[in-house]
Amino acid sequence: MSRERISTTVDRDRLMACRRLLGTSDSKLFDQALVVLLDELEGDRERQALDVMPYHEDTDIAWEAPEAPSLPYDGEVPEDVQRLAAARRRRTGV
Repeated sequence: MSRERISTTVDRDRLMACRRLLGTSDSKLFDQALVVLLDELEGDRERQALDVMPYHEDTDIAWEAPEAPSLPYDGEVPEDVQRLAAARRRRTGV
């Protein structure tokens, strides 16, 4: 990962609180803050895009779901599903 040196002035109380709570270097603190900020900005853009073109109006991805059994499922559990569940329980010790 390439690194970039920054020099800035920030709110001292917030910086001290973050240092105290995270107990990490300033560079890691700012890296983490940038990740959170970037995630938030990307989420905002995705929500704006959905406001402009909601999924249910997009003809490329809109489709009718096939008819399915109503829930809860009252039928018998197939043998292969029971074997798979038993094998997973043995593996996980549950």
